[in-house]
Amino acid sequence: MIVAKATLPWPPSGLSPNGSQGDYRGKARLASAYKARCSLLMREKGRAVPRLPAGTVVSRIVVVACPPPRVSRYDFDNLAKRLKPAFDALADALGVDDGEWRAMVLERGERCKAGAVIVEVEVV
Repeated sequence: MIVAKATLPWPPSGLSPNGSQGDYRGKARLASAYKARCSLLMREKGRAVPRLPAGTVVSRIVVVACPPPRVSRYDFDNLAKRLKPAFDALADALGVDDGEWRAMVLERGERCKAGAVIVEVEVV
């Protein structure tokens, strides 16, 4: 059963693990800003992600990546790493540790103007 669906912004390229290896503080600031933006979007009225009761098992997270037109290629392992701040924001909103999620599915979606990441949360 799907309990939450959120549309999040495309992650900044500066969060790529293949990016600049010397600017750790800049990457941390970028990750913090992206997490805050995702948290804010998940708390907005009408699109809020519900807090789940204690003990709820998140059986599956489905992530549909809809890249912006300027992104020519991306691979799933780097995308998952770039999305870590968004996953942390989602875990905070749900009240369920992301280490307890049972499965995650990454799918390629259609390109869209600004890029988006659509996340669906399923519970047992």
